[in-house]
Amino acid sequence: MKRSLLGAILVAVFALTGCGQPKDPIVVEDGWVRALPPGAKMTAGYVSITNNGDGELRMLGVSSPNFGRIEMHSVYLEDGVQQMRMVDGYKIAPGETLTLASGGDHLMMRFPRDLEQSNGQIPVSLAFRGADGELVSVESRFDLRQSAP
Repeated sequence: MKRSLLGAILVAVFALTGCGQPKDPIVVEDGWVRALPPGAKMTAGYVSITNNGDGELRMLGVSSPNFGRIEMHSVYLEDGVQQMRMVDGYKIAPGETLTLASGGDHLMMRFPRDLEQSNGQIPVSLAFRGADGELVSVESRFDLRQSAP
């Protein structure tokens, strides 16, 4: 009897452990930048961004001290040929995750500087506008990698 009561209490404690804990409204995960061959002037960056908030988010831009410019690109098919174009942002609905991945939408990272001194970690700032119009900046670090994780 004591064991079953103790078991029930432990199950309840584990089940409630995450309850009531506030989630970050914007979660940035799995960010990485493709390493560059010597002399290259651009590379691509990839990341997953989850909107845990109640309203739509709009990703407005990305910056890093290790790149002169970072553009957001969308990939689409035109006459059977894959094309890409620069976009002015990405929308992320509440509860949704935006995944920027190789072969799809991505960050075009131009004019690299001091990558060899980054220790494999690139500091990145991501700017968002919430549904209420508030501007939010999220700081992250992207891994510098030869290939996808």
